[in-house]
Amino acid sequence: MNQVQCIFPQGQTTPERVLSNPWYDKGFCEPNQYKAAIDRCKGGYESCELFIEIFSERARIEREYISNLEKWSAASIKEISQSKEFGTNKKAWIESIRASKEIGSTHGDIVQRLQENVIDKMVSYKKENYGKSILHVKKIKEFERDFEQAQKSWIKLLDKINKSRRDYQDAQRLLKKAETAEKIIESDRGAEEEQKSQMKLSVSTYKKQSEATRSKYQQNIEDMKNTRPNYENSMKEVLDRTHAFERRRLTQFKTLFAALHQALIIEKDSHLLTMTDLFNKSAAAHDAEKDIQWWNSHFGSDTNTAWPSFEELKD
Repeated sequence: MNQVQCIFPQGQTTPERVLSNPWYDKGFCEPNQYKAAIDRCKGGYESCELFIEIFSERARIEREYISNLEKWSAASIKEISQSKEFGTNKKAWIESIRASKEIGSTHGDIVQRLQENVIDKMVSYKKENYGKSILHVKKIKEFERDFEQAQKSWIKLLDKINKSRRDYQDAQRLLKKAETAEKIIESDRGAEEEQKSQMKLSVSTYKKQSEATRSKYQQNIEDMKNTRPNYENSMKEVLDRTHAFERRRLTQFKTLFAALHQALIIEKDSHLLTMTDLFNKSAAAHDAEKDIQWWNSHFGSDTNTAWPSFEELKD
């Protein structure tokens, strides 16, 4: 079974200096490294919001298109009706406008599918999984509390280890200084025996202090080794829950991407078939010869011309 690798606190690493992610390339169980998982949860919440915002804007564009199409259709039909055009050409022109307006119904269906099957589904998912209080997202705060609780005793132990390490290393430094001073006095023929005795006593004292701090340091390290398995398991248990939480979000995104595809498919749309049928009927009804004949019968050579004739003055 894979284990979370927990490492002791380290100095600043090169990746931390050069990368924008402050948690990159460090052991997860180091103090506060769990914030990488918390940040991922926050990013998931923000991505859900961004998803809703982006596709709500797409739906708004669709609605705006429908509205503009309706305005264009009404204005166009009015202008054609008031023009000097006539006959089947005028009728076919108006019918073609009405037919092309049918595409608005297709886009209306797109809006409905986007809203119901994509946007509303994400809104519901966000509400169910990222419930908010006034100050924070409840689930994320829960994870944060659990990580803090799992790490609380570990951080205390690390503090003890770090203190005992400093105490031991400080004692070692003092011991080395005392040993160096002892060698200098021993080689000094003019040094008094009392000075030599005092220095030997000093070296002996620092040795005892060094051994005592070394023993305490080693004991704290042993305590850490004994504590580490439970600590790792506690951290991994919370981390696994954040993995499951993130996995649900990613699965939801995948599901809604498929729903988005279905929402935008129009190749089998019934309104397109209606539009095509209307276009074909209006085009089939167009008859240039019929229009010429109609015009000719009303304004052309088939009209009765009032030829002038000689007229007498009438009383």
